[in-house]
Amino acid sequence: MKSGERRDAIIAAAVRLFSEKGFRGATTRELAAALDVTEPVIYQHFETKRDLYRAIIESKARERRQDNEYWQQVENPEGDRQFFGAVTRLLLQRVERDPAYLRLLLFSALEGHELAELFFERDAVEFYERITTYIRKRKEEGAFREEIDPASAARVLVGMAVHHATVQALFKDTVVTASRDDYATEVVDIFLAGMVQR
Repeated sequence: MKSGERRDAIIAAAVRLFSEKGFRGATTRELAAALDVTEPVIYQHFETKRDLYRAIIESKARERRQDNEYWQQVENPEGDRQFFGAVTRLLLQRVERDPAYLRLLLFSALEGHELAELFFERDAVEFYERITTYIRKRKEEGAFREEIDPASAARVLVGMAVHHATVQALFKDTVVTASRDDYATEVVDIFLAGMVQR
């Protein structure tokens, strides 16, 4: 393998291993065995385990940037239902597409890993801010109730989508059997029922 290809292979294998065993539970020895190489090969590309963690975050951040094109499609929606529906579907798709990343986020937080905050900053902060900004604008236009806090409302919307996606990814829940689009529609209906100015 070329150096870049080997590096990418190490990152991909590390994502699989760390998402199954956590950051503390997985060792570079296990990673080397999964790649059928020796540990020194890993250290040729990553001096420390921390460097490898950071590379995983950067790799996932690049994948998430593809979502920016999706955001451009929803920045000027035809209405609130279209905006919140698009956001909800994107959140559901993210977890369906990459459940290993969800597990990495959970492990980093539960283990008190030093990079947990970086995971959160790279993945969640901008997302929340975009939704909060939209809600604030619509509130100023008089569409949403005056007492609604835009940041809290953004958390509620994200929470409804991400909780469902998390349960589906971790437990294969069969209680809610709606398709992704149908579930997103239901979430938006419930969400807007509490938001819209009466």
